[in-house]
Amino acid sequence: MAVDFRLTLIRHLPTLANVERRYIGWSDESINQLSYVDIQGILSPEIIYGSDLIRCHQTASIFYPKSSYQSSPAFREMSFGDWELKTYEDLKEDANYQKWVSNPDEISPPNGEFLHQMATRVLIGLKSIPCNHPVVVTHGGPIRIVLHKFAPDVRDFWSRDVKHGDKWTLHWDSRKSFEEERRCKSISVERITASERMSDN
Repeated sequence: MAVDFRLTLIRHLPTLANVERRYIGWSDESINQLSYVDIQGILSPEIIYGSDLIRCHQTASIFYPKSSYQSSPAFREMSFGDWELKTYEDLKEDANYQKWVSNPDEISPPNGEFLHQMATRVLIGLKSIPCNHPVVVTHGGPIRIVLHKFAPDVRDFWSRDVKHGDKWTLHWDSRKSFEEERRCKSISVERITASERMSDN
């Protein structure tokens, strides 16, 4: 009998660059220590997987203080290249930036990463995790990649609101269904940093 496969993705808590609404990709910035998290009732798996950038490791340590952390560059945010740490106001007159916002599949930030390059490394990383109910602390870009590819309902890449501290869970009938890249049968999101809970089926 097939064992169900459940993937949980958590977006790291905000950094100063996030608060200032800057594009932060591979810059290794710590989380904003003013972040509030209610961890009551959160179970602690033996291992938490995630990005090798410090903001994800710090977030995992807050959410799951009793779990070990296994990091991988596969789960990093997109590399924003020359746009790293820039704001919308800095970039809004840049024609290439406008093209990227309209069609991120067809253009990359200068000296940065294409969306499909990030997607490939994220999926390889996820498929390499040996357990059937992994928890991964990562970034907004990788979470949107997974939701765009696997959510039951098809939406624009930018359309889902992925907040810092969100805990997204995707559910398949089996690991085989996930590895064959079929869409999951359900998703849910829990706002760990607030009391709000919502479902997205």
